[in-house]
Amino acid sequence: MRKTFWLLGVAALMTTLVSCNRNAKPEPAVYEWEVYKTQEILVNPEDRGTRYASRTRPLTLLDIDGKDVLVFSYEAYGETNSYYDLATGKKMYELDKAEDVELVREERKEIADNVFHVKAIDLNTLYFDTIMPTEVQLATSNEKLYVDTIFREKNDMRRTFIYDKTNEVYYHIIAYDSEYYGEHVHTCVLADKDFNYIGEIYNERGIWCSNDRIAINYDIVNDSIIKLNYLRLTKTDRDYKQYIDSCRADLEKRHKDWEEYKVKFAEENSPVVALVKSKNEIDDNMYKIVTFYCKNEVSDADRMVIDSLIARKEIVNLAPIYIVVSAENEELAASYIKDNGLDCIDKIVFDTEGIAKTDAGQANPRLMLVEDGLITKDTVYRIEDIAKKMIPRVFGVGSGMQYDIYCEMLVVRGTHPDYFFDD
Repeated sequence: MRKTFWLLGVAALMTTLVSCNRNAKPEPAVYEWEVYKTQEILVNPEDRGTRYASRTRPLTLLDIDGKDVLVFSYEAYGETNSYYDLATGKKMYELDKAEDVELVREERKEIADNVFHVKAIDLNTLYFDTIMPTEVQLATSNEKLYVDTIFREKNDMRRTFIYDKTNEVYYHIIAYDSEYYGEHVHTCVLADKDFNYIGEIYNERGIWCSNDRIAINYDIVNDSIIKLNYLRLTKTDRDYKQYIDSCRADLEKRHKDWEEYKVKFAEENSPVVALVKSKNEIDDNMYKIVTFYCKNEVSDADRMVIDSLIARKEIVNLAPIYIVVSAENEELAASYIKDNGLDCIDKIVFDTEGIAKTDAGQANPRLMLVEDGLITKDTVYRIEDIAKKMIPRVFGVGSGMQYDIYCEMLVVRGTHPDYFFDD
């Protein structure tokens, strides 16, 4: 009898231990998005974007009749979407956007219910303890974050997570304040199927789109080809605490570097900006200053920029674009303007004191880009970069906007971040 009771006691204890083990929350770990496969897609000419107007990029990924289908939509005011079968890399068909809405609604019904099931969940851990009404503490930082909270009670934080069936994980992207860190930084918070916090992926590219079978992001190869990266979530053997500490250290460094940058490159500390402002009233948050250095002979680089300014003089005279001509005296500067046809440009300032001279030299034109009180670009361009970098930047390309003329008025058009470029 005693043996029977002993066995029953052991069985009960084992049951309790198993139950406790099942309810135990997983220890956080370091994860990464592993690229296990790549594929290049050649996009048909009618579906392509352009270098500076609408870069070639996918809209979404669908499961249509068991096929993995990538959707493109480029025409700024177009009426159709195009569908490419990833198995063949070829275009299947295109649909009017009105028809497309019905197709996507029908084909994504199961996806909406199962793959991308959006649910407000409560990750009540120390990583989500509320500090301030607009801030949330993660493992990576307690600094400034953009928070899109949909529910808040005491120290609980509920927010919208997306369930990716491909990797069996809930995830949510939280962006750090770019005005605090000087650039876009983010954390991808991860939860398992039981809504337990399992880790964070700091500032790495993640999923662009997913369907029931695959998750992808992409790289732009050129205006006609994109490269798809097939992703899976991988648990690494890295030490979690060391990883979080390294993330915190990176955030602290970014903030420190940004504060130093703001002091060093503040527009009020630039003598060139002061010179231009002494002759012009500038109200724009973003403006450009193009400097030419007078020489015995006009360089090919000068000529390329001058020709582009004259060809688009209507834009130059209306847009926040200012010209500085650096010369030994006003007579030489005036002669440079007249001889090169720049007298059709309104906003020209003479520099006769060498204010605009730079250690980078005076052989080629110089471009300064001022944004929100900071000099974000100050470059003397090599001749091989004049056409592909400097001139597009003068007219707005690569900095998130473009200048155009409509009905004799300046039109400023925003562009997608994919269109930005750095030099």
